[in-house]
Amino acid sequence: MKRFKTYKRYNNRLFKLFIYFIIFIIGFSITIKLLFNRVITPNEENVDRMLAISSNNLLDRFSIFKLDNLKLGNPKTILSMAFNDIGDIKIIEEKEEEKVVMKDASDPLIYIYNTHQSEDYDPGYLKEYNITPTVYMAANILKKKLSTLGIESIVEDENIAKVLKEHNWAYKDSYYASMLWLEKAREKYPSVKYYLDLHRDSYAGSITINDIPYAKMMFVIGMNHEGYSKNEELMVKLNNYLNEHYPGLMRDILYAKKNKFNQHFDPNVMLIEVGSPKNNIEEVQNSVNALAEAIESVIGGS
Repeated sequence: MKRFKTYKRYNNRLFKLFIYFIIFIIGFSITIKLLFNRVITPNEENVDRMLAISSNNLLDRFSIFKLDNLKLGNPKTILSMAFNDIGDIKIIEEKEEEKVVMKDASDPLIYIYNTHQSEDYDPGYLKEYNITPTVYMAANILKKKLSTLGIESIVEDENIAKVLKEHNWAYKDSYYASMLWLEKAREKYPSVKYYLDLHRDSYAGSITINDIPYAKMMFVIGMNHEGYSKNEELMVKLNNYLNEHYPGLMRDILYAKKNKFNQHFDPNVMLIEVGSPKNNIEEVQNSVNALAEAIESVIGGS
C-alpha cells in the first residue's frame, strides 16, 4: 500500500513538472515575440508559410504588373504582389490615393522582354523575404515609368524556361525562344514599333549622380546581319542622351561582330544591359527610370 502511494505521488510530481514545462515554453515564446515586436496576424502567417516554401522564380505567380504600388522601402508591397493569391495582405503606411492599379496597354508602342529572364540582382533587404529581384522586375519597373511619361508598353510575362523545355532547347538557345516571342508580339500588338531586350551584365558597377545611386548600363549591338546600322542608329541616340544627362552612367557600346541578338528581326530591336549581380534593385530602378526618360525624349509617343 505504501509502495502504491509513493508511486502515485511520484506520478503527480511528473505531471506537475510537465505542466510547468508547458507553461514555461508558452511564456518564453510570448516573451520572445514581444521582445521582437512580432505579433503574427493570420495574413502574415500565410505570407510566412508561402515564403518558406516558395522558390525565387516567381514568374508563374508574380503579379508584378501592379508595380505602380511598389515602394522599395516597404517590402510589404512586394509581398502583396508576389503572393496576391493567398489572401489579402494589408499594405501599411500607404495612402488610399496611391493605390492605382495599372492595366495592360491595349495599344502599346514598346514591347519589353528578357531573353535571359532569370538574371538576378543583389536581393538586399528582400533576402529576408526570399525574394530575388530579376531583370523581369526591372522590365516591369520600366513599363511603369514609361506609362507615367505617356508611353504605353507591354512586358512579356511567359516563362522562357517553359518555352525552352517545350522545344527541347538548352539555355544557350534562349534567343530562339525570344524570337518566337517577337513574332507573336508583332502579330498580337500591331501598334508596337520598338522592341527592347533588357539584360543584366556580369560586371557593370555603380555610380552616384547628384547623390542618387545608379547601376551602370550598356547597349549591345549585334553586327552579324546586314541591317545592323539601323539598330545602331537608335541605340546611339539613346546612349548619347544618357551620356549628356547622366554623365558616367553608360558604359561604352558593345559591338558584337558574330552575333545578331535577334536584332535582324526589326531595325528597332534594342538590347541593353542594366547593372550586375552586385547591384541592388534601388540602383536598378534609378537607372531604368533614366532609360525611360531617354526613350521619352528620343522616341516620344511616335
